[in-house]
Amino acid sequence: MKITQILLTSTLLFGLVQAAHADHHGGEEDKQSCHKADTNSDGTISRDEFMAKHQARAEKMFTKLDKNKDGKIDVDEHKAAHEGAGHRHSKDEKKP
Repeated sequence: MKITQILLTSTLLFGLVQAAHADHHGGEEDKQSCHKADTNSDGTISRDEFMAKHQARAEKMFTKLDKNKDGKIDVDEHKAAHEGAGHRHSKDEKKP
């Protein structure tokens, strides 16, 4: 459960960073992404619309991490995901 919360929080933060980037750069791709999130076409993204968009992203990420498709992310799957992202998990690893 804790891993799910971490993944959801990370996904939401990633979404906020993208929103800030879109606001700063104002690219066409960013406008299309915001338009897709605005499901009722009122020109704004409500909390529910925001959460729905990022919940879908979190579910996609969870599915990708759950390699054995058992509905859980175990220690090995979590470790593999971090190693794939260039992170190392080792008890012998020295912290900076």
